[in-house]
Amino acid sequence: MAHEIMWVEKYRPRSIADLVGNEKAKASFIDWLKNWKPKSKAALLYGPPGVGKTTLVKVVASDYDLIEMNASDLRKEENIMRIAGRAAQESSLSITLSKKKGTIIFLDEVDGIFVKEDQGGLFAIIKVISLSRIPIVLAANNPYDPKLRSLRNYCVMIRFYKIPPYDIQRFLDKICRSEGTMCERESLKVIAEKSEGDVRSAVNDLQTLSELKIVNLSSLKLLYNRNRKSDIWDTLKKLFASADFNQIEKALRESEIEFDLLLQTIHDNMPRQFRDPIKIASAYDLLSKADITIGRIEKRHWGLQNYALKQVALALATANESRSRNYARYNFPPEKIALFVKTEKERSVLTSICTKLSSKFHVSRRIANLDFVPFLKPIFGAEHSSAAQITEWLKFEDDEVNYLKTK
Repeated sequence: MAHEIMWVEKYRPRSIADLVGNEKAKASFIDWLKNWKPKSKAALLYGPPGVGKTTLVKVVASDYDLIEMNASDLRKEENIMRIAGRAAQESSLSITLSKKKGTIIFLDEVDGIFVKEDQGGLFAIIKVISLSRIPIVLAANNPYDPKLRSLRNYCVMIRFYKIPPYDIQRFLDKICRSEGTMCERESLKVIAEKSEGDVRSAVNDLQTLSELKIVNLSSLKLLYNRNRKSDIWDTLKKLFASADFNQIEKALRESEIEFDLLLQTIHDNMPRQFRDPIKIASAYDLLSKADITIGRIEKRHWGLQNYALKQVALALATANESRSRNYARYNFPPEKIALFVKTEKERSVLTSICTKLSSKFHVSRRIANLDFVPFLKPIFGAEHSSAAQITEWLKFEDDEVNYLKTK
């Protein structure tokens, strides 16, 4: 008979002491919460899946009112301000009248949001953190995505590591004893090692095998192989280490990096890694075809994604045949993304100008940028007398005036 309750829920830790591993991260989080005061930074818990980030927050927040939002809730500025923004500014009166210690806002999976820049999710989160009267906690698997750079400046970074196999094995043994399941010690060791530090997946594997009433090395043959996600550095090592098409395609599928960002990274690294100009030219030709395929994917032809992966894999397999033994260091983020980050402040000022123009003239920010800013620049650049009147009318800040003065 199949289990009616998932063991990951049944054996979810109920106290900090029950959490497996990451003692330093747990202590850092408790210390941050204990010393938090208004205008303090948020806490950003980061690390691979299944290591206890979300569980720690929920265990600690059992004495608090917890307001939780995840990636699907955080895509639009209005959602963030309506829920998190309002809670962040609430009076402490409700805390005084309740038996709770206070309120905690928890924004989970923040590296899975901001799919459209104009929806303002990132800027809304930063605004909430800056104005909040209550602690804010965020969680992410990969906080070093370039799009999260500005957010990291408002956070205390608390890193979680993969759980050691021995600790996972002890936890699995505890579950087996509690469930009355026959388990060979060696089989638990294999499950723990195959989990690659992910407690949640190890427990799921154990529950799957427990349906056979005994967990041993023979039953492990039924254990499916998960496609573990690789970070950017692991991915690049795998992509440029072999000329085997199948291995390269597997590395592409297992990467946690968004495909378009990964493709741009490959573009930037090929001339650093290879020496044969003919092979490089051939590889770039294949990558250009992958670019075309990706463009069609974005127009809803999702069935072409496998073709794009195979084109990129073939490009790397072709180029890797000429790989020099003097490997260069990998370049990340791509130069295009790095330039985008460097101009972030300038673009933020332009967005602010366009927002004010769109409000006054009832047009979109895009129209404000195309039809109004080009006329304002000559006025401010020449320091025309009307510039001061425009500044007062639109309430331009000094950095906005300076932007308009530049050519």
